[in-house]
Amino acid sequence: MVVDVNRIYSLAFAAGIALWVAGCQSTGSIGQSGRILTNSGVTLAAVHMPVGQQVVPPNGFISFCLRNPKECEGGTDHPADMTLTPGRWAQLNEVNDYVNRNIPQIEDIDNYGTVENWAYPNEKGGDCEDLALLKRKMLIERGWPASDLLITVVREWNGDGHAILVATTDKGDYVLDNKNWAIVSWAEAPYTWAKRQSRERPYIWVNLDTSSFRVASNETMPPLGAPIPFVEAANRMKPGANAPLRPSLANEDVRPTTSQAPTAALAMN
Repeated sequence: MVVDVNRIYSLAFAAGIALWVAGCQSTGSIGQSGRILTNSGVTLAAVHMPVGQQVVPPNGFISFCLRNPKECEGGTDHPADMTLTPGRWAQLNEVNDYVNRNIPQIEDIDNYGTVENWAYPNEKGGDCEDLALLKRKMLIERGWPASDLLITVVREWNGDGHAILVATTDKGDYVLDNKNWAIVSWAEAPYTWAKRQSRERPYIWVNLDTSSFRVASNETMPPLGAPIPFVEAANRMKPGANAPLRPSLANEDVRPTTSQAPTAALAMN
């Protein structure tokens, strides 16, 4: 089945779908996972995490892209793994440590007066997805390709939502986290995986919940340089277009609770 990406995003906007986004429920530490080091000091992740079909991005990410479309454009048809040299490993650790140590951690409700607002940290600081966005930006400025730096949403042991940055390398996938400061392989991170950015197009997200995987081989990607589908859909539904866009829609994010459905419900089918 060929997926009509534009139709998916148009329907998501038109229906006002309230999707779970990885809100940061706590800024406390959850401890550090163990590391297996090589002689060069690089932790071996060994393999890449399994990736499933395309899913609708978190509403907070959609809102971020609507405000900052340039940050979500681009992509590649041939993503290549970053060669994880000792120098690149040091960069990951330097950026992760710098952001975690220097950016005050504050929940969106205290920072912006709203439940969820994906943005770069401001003078007050930021929460988990804000810190992940900043780490991604800083590593891109240091020569890392965007296709190797993927914002990812997960669930913690208690069901709370959380956002992290995953760095994809030739040694495997690694987690940059504001709760676990040691950079570890994805398999060592104490999370249930939900979804993340696609390596091919930063505005497309893919399923990480293996219990709800579908065959993705027939899915199509928008051509490189094509407009971001949900930005285009939002523009079509602005006042004066065929259907008005409800002003609050871009920020209609729902935080998870431990009583909500399991991760499988987070992916759009």
